[in-house]
Amino acid sequence: MPRWEKVTIATVLPLAAGALAWWVCAMVGVDPNAAGIVVSLVVLVPGTPLVIWAGQTEDPPVRRPRPVPAAIGDVPREPRAFQPRADLLAGIEEVFRDGGAAAVCALVGARGVGKTQIAAAYARDRADRGVPVAWLHAETAGQLTASLHLMGAELGLRGAADDSSAVVRKLRAWLEDRREPYLVVLDNADDPDALAPFLPARGAARVLITTNDLAFERIAAPLPVARFTAGEARRYLRDRVGAAGDAEPVGELIDELDRLPLALSIAAAALVGPPRVGYAAYLARVRSTPVDVLLDRPRGEPYPRGVGQAIALALDGVGAQARGLLGELAVFSPSGVRADMLGPEAAGALAELGAVSLVAFSQDGSTVLVHRLVRRVVRDEAARDGTLASLIEAAALRLVFVERIADEDTGRELPTILAVDEHAAALWESLEPLLDEDAARARAAAETLFKIRHVTAEHLLYLNDGTRAVPVARAVVEGRRRVLGPDRPETLDAVYTLAHAYEFAGQAVAAVDLFGDLAARWSRIRGEDAPEALRARAGLASALTTAGRADEAVRLLETVVAAQSRTLSTDHPHLLASRFFLAFALVEAGRPDRAAELFEALVADRARLLGADHPEALVDEGRLAWAYHHAGRFEEAIAVYEHVLPRQERVIGADHPDTLITVHGLASAYEAVGRTAEALTRYEHAVLGLEAVLGPDQPLTLSAARDLERARRLTAPS
Repeated sequence: MPRWEKVTIATVLPLAAGALAWWVCAMVGVDPNAAGIVVSLVVLVPGTPLVIWAGQTEDPPVRRPRPVPAAIGDVPREPRAFQPRADLLAGIEEVFRDGGAAAVCALVGARGVGKTQIAAAYARDRADRGVPVAWLHAETAGQLTASLHLMGAELGLRGAADDSSAVVRKLRAWLEDRREPYLVVLDNADDPDALAPFLPARGAARVLITTNDLAFERIAAPLPVARFTAGEARRYLRDRVGAAGDAEPVGELIDELDRLPLALSIAAAALVGPPRVGYAAYLARVRSTPVDVLLDRPRGEPYPRGVGQAIALALDGVGAQARGLLGELAVFSPSGVRADMLGPEAAGALAELGAVSLVAFSQDGSTVLVHRLVRRVVRDEAARDGTLASLIEAAALRLVFVERIADEDTGRELPTILAVDEHAAALWESLEPLLDEDAARARAAAETLFKIRHVTAEHLLYLNDGTRAVPVARAVVEGRRRVLGPDRPETLDAVYTLAHAYEFAGQAVAAVDLFGDLAARWSRIRGEDAPEALRARAGLASALTTAGRADEAVRLLETVVAAQSRTLSTDHPHLLASRFFLAFALVEAGRPDRAAELFEALVADRARLLGADHPEALVDEGRLAWAYHHAGRFEEAIAVYEHVLPRQERVIGADHPDTLITVHGLASAYEAVGRTAEALTRYEHAVLGLEAVLGPDQPLTLSAARDLERARRLTAPS
């Protein structure tokens, strides 16, 4: 509350109370001397604390730190007949207890020995004790980067301009400052040099790594993980399959499968059926499986023989639909696939794969997980058979639903959109080497992936999130240039999206350069007045406005709008967009009254075409209020903002960036008419909301934060 308001309250209330007390004393005939004493007490008793309160300096509202999420990532659920391997769990605890200020433990062992399940068991135990857990995937550089960016975003640490090294520095600092327990699991890590900058040197956080690389002993206390002992293997089969007769060759099967937990889990699923299979029969099938052909791989670490045999047998036992689905799961991101993205028709196949232990599920059952050895066996078989490109294309087609997400649902569906892009990026990583081997099929799959990622970038731009849109759009441009060529329409469409992403990310100079090149290319290919060339010039003008060159932008846009008005229908989206850019540039050029006229016409046209409550129509109305504000028409601006805001909250959500832009504008309008308390409340709402959705260093967030701090300074006591 401003100090002058406090002083007013501290003065008026005691005086009013004193006057009332004097009147009461006079009415009941109290002696004047006694009445004076009563009035003095009535004034002093409330007045003294009020004066003290009014004299206190009020600190600006404290921004509360974002609550630490209880879980980041998907911790695998406990498998059936899980063997706790108490010695290993105790070993982890001992490392963490004796590791000093910050402890890092690496579970080191061959593939298939159960390192991930041990780490998951420890993580579940920590979570049950109230310790927050981050489960991160670290098998490749791309997965590690994506996981760290996810963790940074979930903790509110990732800034708009942060590269990977900045995110790592912020996460490490956060972990080192942590005074409460926190567990980070880095699963399937393969590069100690990539992890070293992330690992904290102090603090209460603990880091658990799973790896098959002994080099990790340089950065972590190693804890060797071996195959099951014979006793552990027998207990596992007994718990999972049931007691076996004395004549059953349990020991021989255990030896044949190398006592590997993964191989034994797949074998156990086959033994229990349906149909139930005896140990002798299954052992005979294992020994007759031509797994050596499957394991004849040109590169990479060979699979343990027992795992390869067990996977091959399990694959032989599932139906065609389940086998096809497993193939798709094997090429998606190894972080896991949300079950709802596969559709209800996949439920039967998932149940079949789960029954034979070829897939697992996260704790809450929402995410499907495939062990990396299973992934490798399936992928390598597809590569050997020449069907890998087809498998990738089939997986990509499961992601095209992202194109059907409506504008008004983009904010609510952001987690799905980001998950789709993670999988599309993983598919492209597998597909790119095939472009020269299986060109026709690989190119078809590539274009499907490019469309998916292009739509993803456009969804992110609809949320004003240029920071996340830039790498996605850039990948599409680079991919299409390689596959299609630099001047194909699909490539140039992707360049347009990338240029806007640069603009939204605050990289206006890069946006101007890219739009300028794009306009020149379209003019050369299609002509100066071609719709594509005019659209590119309108984009260039928008970027010029963002770069602080609004007068140039106005001149360019006036020529573009005139040309589009001659060649396009009055309702064409390109013309409507150019009219929006022109009105926006006019405000920035100091001509808000003319801009308001253009926005008024645009609001009417957009409402007629799309409906008054369409998200784009609501944005136009919000910008009309913005123009009114800059024209000094503050009450009109407030009226429009207050009319738009509840509709945006209903249609696109209260935390959508477009809604928060309106909140920011309303705060500015309130401040302009002296409604400072309301303005501060709205500014704080906008800043906290934009920080949560876009990050603290994104241009929109920074703009709102600057206005909030300025308003606080102006209302602070001198």
